[in-house]
Amino acid sequence: MSSIGVYSEWGRLKEVIVGCVSDNAKFPPLTHSQCMYLGEEMKSAYQKYEGINIKDVFPNLFIKIKSQVEELVKTYEKEGVKVYQARSLTLDEDQFLDYLAVGGESAFVRDPVLVVGKTVIELGLKTPYRRKEIFGIREILQKKIAEDPEVQYISMPQPLPVKPTMTSDGPGPFLEGGDIFVMGQNILVGNSGLASNKAGIMWLSRILKPEGFNIHEIPLKGNWLHLDCVLSIIRPGLCTCYAGGFLNGLPEILDGWEVIQATSWEAHALGCNTMCLDENKILIGAEHTRLIEKLKQRGVKVETVPMEDVSGFGGSIRCLSHPLVRE
Repeated sequence: MSSIGVYSEWGRLKEVIVGCVSDNAKFPPLTHSQCMYLGEEMKSAYQKYEGINIKDVFPNLFIKIKSQVEELVKTYEKEGVKVYQARSLTLDEDQFLDYLAVGGESAFVRDPVLVVGKTVIELGLKTPYRRKEIFGIREILQKKIAEDPEVQYISMPQPLPVKPTMTSDGPGPFLEGGDIFVMGQNILVGNSGLASNKAGIMWLSRILKPEGFNIHEIPLKGNWLHLDCVLSIIRPGLCTCYAGGFLNGLPEILDGWEVIQATSWEAHALGCNTMCLDENKILIGAEHTRLIEKLKQRGVKVETVPMEDVSGFGGSIRCLSHPLVRE
């Protein structure tokens, strides 16, 4: 069994956590962040069905979503990747912070934790109902950490318990895994105002700079939840991105890279939300046929999984996956 270690976005993937879709998953309240990135149909559903189980409102859609997550697990296993799957929340866990906002489940496991090198960090999520998501994967993390005394396991200060409004979730500090890219000693952290914030980025810099890491804040436009909505690292020197999502243009660290330009529609449909299986081998939503063709034209090996139903809830392959071990 391999020890925890993630040093890049593109190293060969050996072990991964994948989220689960719980039968008890509820529609949460609509927040400012969701208003900025969800589609109109989904925003309407959040408002109309707050606190009601998604399975009871959209049973056919729910079955499709579960099937797509199951297909993701099978694809990883077919590629020789060991998969640990998150569990559903217990009743007590599900009720955590309900006085601030109901909801929360264990699907988008990218966000509540960061694995960088041999350090595991539990993060502080912006939206209160999402702060319980760590419970669905903590047992997996603790068992893996126990196998290697060299792994450092820490938690960032938890955000202040502020009831969310349509303009604020409180001062934080906030950090979400979808904003964070590990590129050797360089760590990119997106900041659109909808997820990670400056307080969280400053905290991460204090923790990782002494270990030799350089933290790069990447300002995003205010209608993009995470950096991985607009950027996908394929291999060193090649990326896919929607350039219109960046507030100050592409990050300097990508100067000289070949860029496959995604459209705004492709980015909103999470065509950039991909996962490297190995350097130059990518896992992408099957519905993104134009991007898939562009990747193949550049000699990239492509594996696909349908994600069009999952993506309606604001996440796709990278959101559903958190690497534990990369070569």
